[in-house]
Amino acid sequence: MKRQTLFMLPALLAALAVSFIVLRTLPGVGSGALGRIPWRTESAMGLTLDVPAGASAARQDPGEPWSAVEFRDGILGTIRVAREVPQGDGNLQRALRDWFELPGLLEAPVTYTTRGQWAQARPVTAFGPSGHLLQRQGRLLVMVLVFDLDDHRYWVQARTAADTPEAVAGFHRVLRSLRGPKGEAPDPAMSGELAAAEAGLAPGMVRNLEWTRYLAFLPPAVMLLVFGIVSLVLAMGGRPPKGPEDVGNRYAEDNVEVGLVFRLSRKFFNGALRVAGDRLVVYTFGTPFLAVPLAGLAGRVTEKTGWFGPPYLELALDGRQEFRKYRMLYGASSTSIKLRLFTRDSSRLRVALGA
Repeated sequence: MKRQTLFMLPALLAALAVSFIVLRTLPGVGSGALGRIPWRTESAMGLTLDVPAGASAARQDPGEPWSAVEFRDGILGTIRVAREVPQGDGNLQRALRDWFELPGLLEAPVTYTTRGQWAQARPVTAFGPSGHLLQRQGRLLVMVLVFDLDDHRYWVQARTAADTPEAVAGFHRVLRSLRGPKGEAPDPAMSGELAAAEAGLAPGMVRNLEWTRYLAFLPPAVMLLVFGIVSLVLAMGGRPPKGPEDVGNRYAEDNVEVGLVFRLSRKFFNGALRVAGDRLVVYTFGTPFLAVPLAGLAGRVTEKTGWFGPPYLELALDGRQEFRKYRMLYGASSTSIKLRLFTRDSSRLRVALGA
């Protein structure tokens, strides 16, 4: 691997690390995220329910006529379980109409707007007739289940900034785990009703961030593309000279890394080497780039070891050099330069140079 591409490896690894972090932390990315997180069972207001294991400890919020317990979690936000004592007027339908700001009684699934925000409500069967609400509040998503049980009215809510289908599924995971004071489970019909709510999400209700899993791979994809382009350019730069080979070549090698070391800068590229007659000629992209007279190289060729590979030959060149192209860039230099040849056969090249 050439140093031009080797230097890109840290950037490629960093891009892969960023992609991994994005996939692990962005809400809604990866449909299996909720399946990977652990859960724990908690008691709240006489009920038991599952909450994410990373949720904070229960926080009591006593009040009249409602008292509540809250848990805070990174995916589902604030999970609140509230209980009303006594049960109000006993008319759940009227309470749902007022609390949910419904256009009428909740007798069938309905999608509507309230205060300029999307809302979806549907009747469900938790521990009897119940009401289920999904509502946007600015950038937040509020999810609610209201039901009556044992002369109490319960309000189970999640309020989260992760307004994604995955958050809805997470809240429904909590609802399916509910157990009453006597250990009773919700009506089996509720599971299908919650699944229907997930399938019937209005387009403006949640954001579908599944596409971000592909965006997360953009940095390494770009780096791999750049890596491929650089590798292609290096391969083209080190190809053999155009035309038939000179039968007088004493040394020929293609795809050699070449370095030009100036006083204040360094240039590395791929080239081809040919030693014929009284000159060493460095080719790039199949055409001559630099011609170095062999006379005077005695004592100026040293073998050194680089950071990333085998030994290389360094030729100390004085005065103005015979550049065959890019003269405007290199030809005006009258300072001494060092020519580094990362050859695969330093001994044979050294013999060919007469050094």
